Amino acid sequence: MRFQWLFVVVLILVVALSVGPSVASGTQQGNRPALVQGKIVDQYGEPIPSVLIVVEYPDADSGASLAAGGGFDGTGGKTSKKVSQRNFYSKEDGTFSHPELIAGTQYRVRFEKEGYVPNERVLVLEIAANEMGTIIMVSGNVEKARAGYEKGFAAYQSGDLQGAIEPMKEVVEVFGDSDVSDQMLVVALSVLGQVYLAQQQPAEARGFLERLQSIEPDNASALRGLGSVYAMGGEMPRAIESFERSLQVEPDHANALFMLGMALHFTGQACEAIPHLRASIEIDPNYPPAQERLSLALNDCGADAATPRRDD
Repeated sequence: MRFQWLFVVVLILVVALSVGPSVASGTQQGNRPALVQGKIVDQYGEPIPSVLIVVEYPDADSGASLAAGGGFDGTGGKTSKKVSQRNFYSKEDGTFSHPELIAGTQYRVRFEKEGYVPNERVLVLEIAANEMGTIIMVSGNVEKARAGYEKGFAAYQSGDLQGAIEPMKEVVEVFGDSDVSDQMLVVALSVLGQVYLAQQQPAEARGFLERLQSIEPDNASALRGLGSVYAMGGEMPRAIESFERSLQVEPDHANALFMLGMALHFTGQACEAIPHLRASIEIDPNYPPAQERLSLALNDCGADAATPRRDD
């Protein structure tokens, strides 16, 4: 019971949101012409014709902000320049091809059609013909999803956790049972999971976080959240595994290091906990719970307390 209470306190203090995919980097390859191609289908696998494909030069990494006209802005207030003045659309069978691009260059590719949730990818073209594979666009009440996303994300950022719940649930409702890696759905699931953890409702958080992790297996936010869910439910081996997996994705995340160290300590592995707690303090020296946990672990480890730091 003491263990569960301590994890709850930590989760109330630290509510972390980590979204958005990492953007790959590429080596410039001169001015070799290139194109992107693929196929667009709906959540049921049916091809979607007449989807507008917009390719831009991004001035910043892709983010979670939604553009007013649909799709994700992600420019942090900067502008993106459209590559071609011509409009390119998907064909009757859903296939598309966008030429007039340069190999080794980073682009933002956005897919838009009325009645569908916009989709977007950021990529660096490595070869002449770059296959994007199958792009899934979800049909539904796009305006409802967009409004819910904007309201819920604004509430979450302002600290109004309760106010974020219903709008983000509306986003999830629009997507139904379709588990596509769409930014609105990913953010909604992450926010709902974090909010329910902060409200000491791990059972409610679990479903959203497990769905997020099934969509993006290496989503560090989902893995950290699930580690906390498992720990609060007494599933310590699964908790430790989730924290360890999250650190494989984000090795210098102070809170994940702390939570892993605390989980190890509570399972009688004080000496194993010490290097993770030390690493957490190195990253964030001003977090008293980590200092206190390290002191307890050092005391319990005893003569073996001179444990080397964790391997990089």
